[in-house]
Amino acid sequence: MKQIIENVAQLLKENENFRNDDRPLIFEYWRRFDHAKHLPPLAYPLTNPATIIRIRQKLQSEGYFLPTDPDVTYRRHKQKVKIKDWLVQ
Repeated sequence: MKQIIENVAQLLKENENFRNDDRPLIFEYWRRFDHAKHLPPLAYPLTNPATIIRIRQKLQSEGYFLPTDPDVTYRRHKQKVKIKDWLVQ
């Protein structure tokens, strides 16, 4: 798991677009670290996309590699507030 965290952090550091959209982050992770050459990669052992997303979320919640698109920041904050409100009910 530590290696996955380091790999995701490396991608987020290298390309700001990966901070704003999980799909390119996942595909680049698969291409670079899981060595998938064609998508859909049926024959490759791939890192679970949910794992990659959770690691990105954890890094950003700790203040690292924050989104660069203000709209993304707004939408994620709005969703976080909505979930908090739902949990309190």
